[in-house]
Amino acid sequence: MSRVRESLVAMEQTLSRRTFFGHMVKAAGVGAVYDQFGDKLFGLTVQEAAVNYQTAIKVFGAFARMVIPVDHEPGWATFDPGITEYGLNVFIRQVFNLGNTLAFDGFTQAVVAFNDTPPVITYGPKFLDMNLEAQGTYLYNILSGNFENDGVQDLLSFAAVFMLLGCKQTFFQNYPKHLAVPNSEFQVLTGNTPKTGWDIMGFRGPVGAEEEKALRARAQGAPEYPGVDLRNPYI
Repeated sequence: MSRVRESLVAMEQTLSRRTFFGHMVKAAGVGAVYDQFGDKLFGLTVQEAAVNYQTAIKVFGAFARMVIPVDHEPGWATFDPGITEYGLNVFIRQVFNLGNTLAFDGFTQAVVAFNDTPPVITYGPKFLDMNLEAQGTYLYNILSGNFENDGVQDLLSFAAVFMLLGCKQTFFQNYPKHLAVPNSEFQVLTGNTPKTGWDIMGFRGPVGAEEEKALRARAQGAPEYPGVDLRNPYI
């Protein structure tokens, strides 16, 4: 099995385990897309994985700016480029792909294919070359399952669904206010300018030092349950 196909299958197996995946994407078929299209969509070698990643960053950023636009409230572009790097390299890599490098390589391959597929199947220009309206129509067609007859539906769905979930969860989990400040014991409160996801949804928080101290005191002596890996830097 080629390294590229192996990474795609690893991505498929890893992401299909996520409980929120539901019926949105079939659990098999990404490897079959590689078998059908090969180097037309997956021409990069392992040594060029860094180039692949940089393309995926551009695609993910453009995708997120489309689905979370700046209007009367801040959007994805308000926090770019940091939010794009965090959303792909931290959230999608660590949460969705469980830190599995092979699976993440497969995901970035799928994101690049999401960009490159339209001209291969004579649908239109690459995603990054489309205008905003055309990008929205392309996403609508993917989520509606309109590429089944072209043989690329499973691959496009994997890329689209997890980019959609990744950018929504990154933004509305309060980026960047939830990020830890080095050498600070408590969450540093930075006000609500610009607004973040929690502000837009009307959520309270994050908590300040005094509230955090009270929460710690309430939790003192609470029972510990096995199964949590305390070495995980993201908990």
